[in-house]
Amino acid sequence: MPTITTPAKLENPIAAGIVQHEFKSSFDGSAQTFLEKDFGDGDSNVTRLVFVYLHGALSHQEQGMTAGIYKGTFEKWGEELARRNAVYICPEYRGNSWMGPAAEADVLDILNLLTKRFPGRRLILAGGSMGGTSALIFASRNPQAVDGVIALCPATDPALMFGVFPEHFVESYGGSPEKVPQVFSDRTSRNRVDALASLPIAIVHGSADAIIGVEHGRILVRELQERGARCHYTEIPEGDHDSPLQIPLSMLLDFVMSKDSKNNEPARP
Repeated sequence: MPTITTPAKLENPIAAGIVQHEFKSSFDGSAQTFLEKDFGDGDSNVTRLVFVYLHGALSHQEQGMTAGIYKGTFEKWGEELARRNAVYICPEYRGNSWMGPAAEADVLDILNLLTKRFPGRRLILAGGSMGGTSALIFASRNPQAVDGVIALCPATDPALMFGVFPEHFVESYGGSPEKVPQVFSDRTSRNRVDALASLPIAIVHGSADAIIGVEHGRILVRELQERGARCHYTEIPEGDHDSPLQIPLSMLLDFVMSKDSKNNEPARP
């Protein structure tokens, strides 16, 4: 699958040298894009960390490449990824998609492209809010495509988010939970725990999250622990929806990339 690569046009990028790749989606033949910053030397013959960040709702692919937002989170992430000589990827994945069928196909296309370029890669899929939700959905449906997941304040049952973002789900999923129940069920990560249990997963949630309630994280973590999965859970007391960004990326990456990742008990308020 050929791509068209051009310099990315970002107002406040976290680093120089960010490029945009355009590719033809296998889902519907449309032109889709993703951003890339290679913090390493470009060597494809060694094991490379490929870190894929899925943006949140009401945002786009440039979120994870933009400095000066969320108290400088993404430039801090850039520094950590540079320290690890990582390849940093930010897909567009159809905007407010909540990892619907088209978005899932696009992300799989992107990961296949990256695997061809970096055959020895270790690929970590991450995101926050809708992005964290989407990371879990994708990994639960394609566990063979990723090597670990970092999900910040994720929803683990998208049907419970329909009342907040109905237009997003109607466009991406094709209707409401009543109209297309199977689509919602197939994208409920807490229904696909056995697939997720094969991967190291780090989840962070604020106990006072008013947008995606902490029970989303707690329920999934409990199910993962019952299966002896490699699951790290941090619950931030009185933390709001943005609080998970306080947790250093280095700690989360160390866990999901460790071959000795062990299950841990969830924190409680």
